[in-house]
Amino acid sequence: MVHPLKRDADRLDDIDKALLRQITEDRSTVAMQSLYNSYRSRLVPFLRRMTADHTLIEETYNDVMLTLWNKSDQFKGNSKVSSWIFSIAYRICLKLIKKQQFRQKVLDNFLFFKEEEDSVESINNESNEANLLKQAIHSLPAKQRIAVELSYFEGYSTQEIGDIANCPANTVKTRLHHARQKIKAYIDATKLDEKRNEI
Repeated sequence: MVHPLKRDADRLDDIDKALLRQITEDRSTVAMQSLYNSYRSRLVPFLRRMTADHTLIEETYNDVMLTLWNKSDQFKGNSKVSSWIFSIAYRICLKLIKKQQFRQKVLDNFLFFKEEEDSVESINNESNEANLLKQAIHSLPAKQRIAVELSYFEGYSTQEIGDIANCPANTVKTRLHHARQKIKAYIDATKLDEKRNEI
């Protein structure tokens, strides 16, 4: 029996492929507008975690969509359309991260906890934990950081991330493994420093 979520994902991918064919074969602006609108809610949060600069987010998103329009014929159908589009965004993001002027703006907006009605103390603790985790991920090298984002917050498998990042799935697993180790080490070291400062 096929899992309902997989059926939904397959159905959405079939729709994306049909739209992409219309763009490639007919240069359909209607199909392009449909993809532009449907991916905005997925790609913009991804880009927002890469930079806090709203103007840059808009420029980057438009650049990704322009690349999609110009290179739609390069999609070979070996992966999901979403993986291919995220791979375009991945490459553009890496280029931006490597530029010095963006280094101070990278990835300052990770939020990992759902809002819950709770006591002020609990909310403060949750906020502190979220900030610490955000800082830990911010400290990772760009490729590890993006692997974490795609795996834990976009829900991609290691194979799909490999397709996006153009590297073997084992490389992705290694990046995620090292990222988890570095995150734990960062959090442990920070908490230890805080305890020392309290003494």
